[in-house]
Amino acid sequence: MVKSLNRREILERMAVVSGGAISLTVLSACEGGASVPKDTKNIKLKVLSRENLDLIADFADIIIPDTDTLGAKSVNVHYFIDELAANWMTKVERDCFIERINSLDRSIKTKHGNTFSFLSRDKKIAILDSLGLEITKISSDNTNKNRPKHIYLELRELIIFSYYTSEVGASEELLYDPMPGNYKGCVAFSDVGKTWSI
Repeated sequence: MVKSLNRREILERMAVVSGGAISLTVLSACEGGASVPKDTKNIKLKVLSRENLDLIADFADIIIPDTDTLGAKSVNVHYFIDELAANWMTKVERDCFIERINSLDRSIKTKHGNTFSFLSRDKKIAILDSLGLEITKISSDNTNKNRPKHIYLELRELIIFSYYTSEVGASEELLYDPMPGNYKGCVAFSDVGKTWSI
């Protein structure tokens, strides 16, 4: 019998597969010691507006929802993305990133009559699915290779990276063994059960 995958399992595998395609901004932030904040009571936003932050938080909640472990919104990946935008993106990258988030927000309001945050969960999922189809269409179009990364693709990358580098993502969602045993080069995934954090 074939086991069907849930949304989180698909995202885990996608994150592992796309690990080689992570942007330089994300890599430099990781190397520089940026981390997901646990307590956000006294955090002031650095570059994102409250509307930007809410949009990213609600995208994060749909992309990696709370299950038996906390999801992306619950571990504050949206604040981490504000940190990345403020301290790890160049001014040009940051301005472009914020403008594309604002454009996406305007587009959602125009098409659906409200901000993403106030739409039903089913409507939010449908919007992300349609954005995913846009990415598929764009990636199959070979006419313009110099266009910037689609904003949904960039947000999804940042959300997944932020989540799996948070304490919850790295130690509860992924398996973690600080003292791994012997090297076994070929182990069936079903024997392990989860992807391992490093």
